[in-house]
Amino acid sequence: MKEKYRVVQILEDDFGCEERQEDQETMVIVILADAFGNSKTIRQTDSWMYHEELGEGDEAFLIDDKLRKALGANWTEQCNNMNVPQFLELMERLKKGEQCNCPFCGGTVSMTEGLDGKYKYACDSCDMYFETELK
Repeated sequence: MKEKYRVVQILEDDFGCEERQEDQETMVIVILADAFGNSKTIRQTDSWMYHEELGEGDEAFLIDDKLRKALGANWTEQCNNMNVPQFLELMERLKKGEQCNCPFCGGTVSMTEGLDGKYKYACDSCDMYFETELK
């Protein structure tokens, strides 16, 4: 299960008297807190933070040293930019009973319910899910 963090503070990275090289990306220092209040400090590119639309107070997962915004809610309501072929491949694997990695947090996605002809597929790590009438 991936641990969820809250972004406490975002600070501009200080390159000291050497300054940032022209070919270097602008970096920020991100202070995170877990559910128990433990702090963790990481560096991220400023462009990545904008890409993920992460700001102070947001919840995020740290996956392979990259922060990913914790979106919550139904995948289909949150994913205007999702790679459709990749999502369809995920659906095919889930229909076969395979477990797959969550595209948002890296957790495990599997079928969790089959009620009223609808199937619910959910991540065991974040609160993302989707429902379908097809198995």
